[in-house]
Amino acid sequence: MKKYIWILAFFFTISASQALASWVTDPSVIEPTYYADHNRDLYDEFGYNTQKLLNHWVKFGIRDGRPSSPVFDVRYYLKRNPDLATTLGQENFAKATEHWFKNGRKEGRPSHPEFNVRKYLQLNQDVAREYGQNNYLEAINHYLKTGYKKGRRGI
Repeated sequence: MKKYIWILAFFFTISASQALASWVTDPSVIEPTYYADHNRDLYDEFGYNTQKLLNHWVKFGIRDGRPSSPVFDVRYYLKRNPDLATTLGQENFAKATEHWFKNGRKEGRPSHPEFNVRKYLQLNQDVAREYGQNNYLEAINHYLKTGYKKGRRGI
């Protein structure tokens, strides 16, 4: 019986971590090259090893509120959205990141000092025409896949 309970506990632990990983490791939340470039200690330890950077993010980085993406900085997000800092706590970085992923992106909330999705759509009318003036998710995806790499302004 004890062995059966241990196997169930192990299964649920693995399932919970996989469910967490689905949003925690989304490219809008964590971009490994950006993460390494903006956390010198991680670059010194891991270089650009994607798997090691992602593992670090999941185990420590999200909890520590480290800069992780060109479109999302959790400390900035909480600073610019005081309603969330009050509700979630000023240092509950994992909950704030989850909120941004599930709600804040769709709402077009300010999320990074060098990127504002509403401003990005204003500055890039071709993107606004293609995806719509209020389609913040697609605008964020466009910036990550194309705009950031081509040097388009995000603010």
